Amino acid sequence: MARKREHEDRLHELEQIIEQRQDWLFRFAYLRVGNREDAEDLVQDTLLRLFHSGRDLSHVESVERYLLRSISNACINYLRQHPPHFVDIEQAGGIAADGDIHQEYLHLNRLLDHNLPPEQAETVRLHLVDELTFRQVAKLQHLPEATVKSRYRYALEKLRQIIKPENLPT
Repeated sequence: MARKREHEDRLHELEQIIEQRQDWLFRFAYLRVGNREDAEDLVQDTLLRLFHSGRDLSHVESVERYLLRSISNACINYLRQHPPHFVDIEQAGGIAADGDIHQEYLHLNRLLDHNLPPEQAETVRLHLVDELTFRQVAKLQHLPEATVKSRYRYALEKLRQIIKPENLPT
């Protein structure tokens, strides 16, 4: 009986997270896949699978972290099946896009994916874009916090070198 109540409490917690952070969850997926419809589908499919699986969430330490990890895994699986098509910034103006968020996606991914190893790029996204703490990133990625911090530090050092004024095109 107590276990059932704990499960119901976790489902209620999940519902609250969705209600409060739905836009953030969508943005999280969008900045990884770059397509509005696909991001919406991935988030919705992940949520539906979680609700309909009958999965016992009572053992889950953090429902929000569990949900983020599930959406992150869904994005990774999607990208394995549908590799991203990168577009030069000059060509981006001709694309029918979702306005600012699509431009943000193009700029961010071009900077990160073309200049950093994938692990560093994802660490920067999770910390700066998704506003997760280093501890949250470490738990999400199942890594020591020190590893996350060092990936982040190395990524910033590399990005600083790239965007030094003398390295920018004139």
